[in-house]
Amino acid sequence: MQLDTDLTGLGGITLAILALLLRLPRVQALPLPRRAGVLAAAAIVVSIPLWGLSLAGFVRGITGDLSIATLVLLALAAVRSFSGHAPVEEQDRLAMLRAVLIAAVLFYPFALGLGMFDPYRLGYGNLWFMAALLGVAVWAALRYSVLLASCLALAVAAWSAGWYESPNLWDYLFDPWLALYALAVQLKTGYLRWRGNKHA
Repeated sequence: MQLDTDLTGLGGITLAILALLLRLPRVQALPLPRRAGVLAAAAIVVSIPLWGLSLAGFVRGITGDLSIATLVLLALAAVRSFSGHAPVEEQDRLAMLRAVLIAAVLFYPFALGLGMFDPYRLGYGNLWFMAALLGVAVWAALRYSVLLASCLALAVAAWSAGWYESPNLWDYLFDPWLALYALAVQLKTGYLRWRGNKHA
């Protein structure tokens, strides 16, 4: 057991639980000190081991470790719910989620066995893959999304430091939960745009 990777994984799950808790209307309606108290109490409750396993550990056993991009988005969502102000522009966030969805559509079918090419193998330190990520990060920072560029940089830095148990860079870049969230956001955005045009 590696203590640092376990703490990181459990911390990520705890952050996800707190971010979801902050979305509850009853929690959002609380005054700031009481809201902070509820979050602190929830963090303690999900971290207390019962019969050798905490709630955060149980959820981690189901979901696995969350990617760096997921942690960044959860942290931003928690800050937005807690303070009422978005730390990044909505267009920046949507652009990043669009890129995540495109990457997931290109990645998962082949990684799950469609065809002879397995993109997951590129995550073990392939230099061309690293160069492509650097190019995407620079392009994103200049033209597309600073948030996407930041998440790419943080994911590569975490992978270089061996932050998680996985030695594969893909596990730091995104995860299935983030891909599903990106799909849901794109569907919602498309529906709202369609409804707006219909009633215009």
